[in-house]
Amino acid sequence: FFGAPSSMEGGGAAVLADRAESLIVVGTSVTPYQAVLGKEIGEAIKKMFEEKNVRFYMEDGVNELRGENGKLKEIELSSGTILPADLCVVGIGVVPATSFLSGSGVSLSSNGTVVVDKYMNTSNSKIFAAGDVTSFPLSLQNDQIVNVSHWQMAQMQGHIAALNMIKKKKSIHSVPFFWTVLFGKSLRYAGYGGDYEEIIFKGNVSDLKFVAFYIKEEQVVAVASMNYDPMVSHAAEVMASGKSISKMEAQDKDMPWMKII
Repeated sequence: FFGAPSSMEGGGAAVLADRAESLIVVGTSVTPYQAVLGKEIGEAIKKMFEEKNVRFYMEDGVNELRGENGKLKEIELSSGTILPADLCVVGIGVVPATSFLSGSGVSLSSNGTVVVDKYMNTSNSKIFAAGDVTSFPLSLQNDQIVNVSHWQMAQMQGHIAALNMIKKKKSIHSVPFFWTVLFGKSLRYAGYGGDYEEIIFKGNVSDLKFVAFYIKEEQVVAVASMNYDPMVSHAAEVMASGKSISKMEAQDKDMPWMKII
């Protein structure tokens, strides 16, 4: 990938954005990261990438990869656009490969994930499951059954499953935490805001220096930041302690929630 004259990433993945001489990102959403971070943050990140000469084709998809002599030459998008490319990095996510469990007695969710309890036990008491393939009760969301596809949570689930396998009973209690660096700017996220109702911002999103509080039922369910450390880490500690941050506290310019722990 290093020095590739023209590269394309599918699915909106931006992991290798600073490794190619030219880069095109194709995504199905309106802006990058929209589903998790919201449109406003997604647009600001997109603008930053565009200033680094990254081109975007959003609300589009890949129809066909075309090559010659075993090498990629061009990519046709769903819109009919033809893009020259030497490399395609596909980052479109995964779906659970659990169809073999149908009729086994192991309960599956509507999206095919294996449903486990807080001890990582499936509906079959002799079978445990952990990782991206599971849907589990998230304690900070009042045990709402969720699926979190990230190594941090998978690692914790594996640990909890192992303890319960050897009769050392322990329930899962972990705050989802993600981070990355985009062109030298740190982006952090803690919590689970999949069905948030509104976002409260502090700082300036367009300047990529902000904290975003994701609100549901008057409570903060997730926090994201860029170049505003250690806000997200502290919020994660508050959530992990079993305490909560209210919408009113998130709006308060004195940030009283920083004193909770």
